[in-house]
Amino acid sequence: MKHRKINKSNYAKFFAVAGTGLVMSAFSANAQIPETVRTEASAIAVDTELLLLVDVSQSIDSSEYSLMMNGYRDAFTSGSFLDEVQAGEIGSIAVALMFWSGASSQELAVGWTEINDQTSANGFASLIDNTVRSFSGKTAIGSAIDAGTISFGTETGNAQNGFYSQVQIIDISGDGEDNDTPPEGDRALNVRTARDASLADGVDMINALVIGNDGGNLEQYFIDNVIAGGSDSSDPFTQAASFETLASSLEAKLARELTAATEIDDEMVPEPSSTLLLGLTGLLGMLRRKR
Repeated sequence: MKHRKINKSNYAKFFAVAGTGLVMSAFSANAQIPETVRTEASAIAVDTELLLLVDVSQSIDSSEYSLMMNGYRDAFTSGSFLDEVQAGEIGSIAVALMFWSGASSQELAVGWTEINDQTSANGFASLIDNTVRSFSGKTAIGSAIDAGTISFGTETGNAQNGFYSQVQIIDISGDGEDNDTPPEGDRALNVRTARDASLADGVDMINALVIGNDGGNLEQYFIDNVIAGGSDSSDPFTQAASFETLASSLEAKLARELTAATEIDDEMVPEPSSTLLLGLTGLLGMLRRKR
């Protein structure tokens, strides 16, 4: 795991000072700053990275798809959503939207984008409005989680996505159970394996927007197999929705997720690389004041 569930408030100053000392020692010894620290220092710091995994499998017809995407667009232009964003310590988040369907069908339809004011929120909504449906195949929830985890970048051990945060959340929508995540056999087990691997790699929370009630108890399926993570004070959750009410359901879900992100962050002890990053930031600040 990348963090322990300990309140970090009493440790923040210690880590900043310790990190500065470590960085200064590295400079004095002509040592190279680790690549992870250099990568994070060049990224844009945000409160949370939020990935929207949007189901576009064949069970969603063209009219339902239009209703769904209009709902995603409208949710990001709401004032309540922006209020939650700006209430964060930094006051900005990074969001991306990935379409998914079958085992090999995932596409980052809207790349990682910073949202910190109404203009950027409207811009992200416009990007959603201009997406084109990529797939219409089977349903591979586990494969979608695997692909989504990679997109977070350095926090999950992958290539930088341009942003750095302490909290990474997956928000996955779905209107049916998995029928395609390999291997063949117990597909629900495959989903749980992907879910657990995502948390192990560094994702902090996986929540679900459950659309409709295919099979009679779809929300329970997502509770049992998909959602996970959180903190001592924030549990992962599902949000029920219909295609017609998706905008209001997603708006409520986004607000709840950003609140949870703050609670997760409050309980974290920074990673070693984050400690060095804090120190580097402090050192750069001192150098600027000396000019």
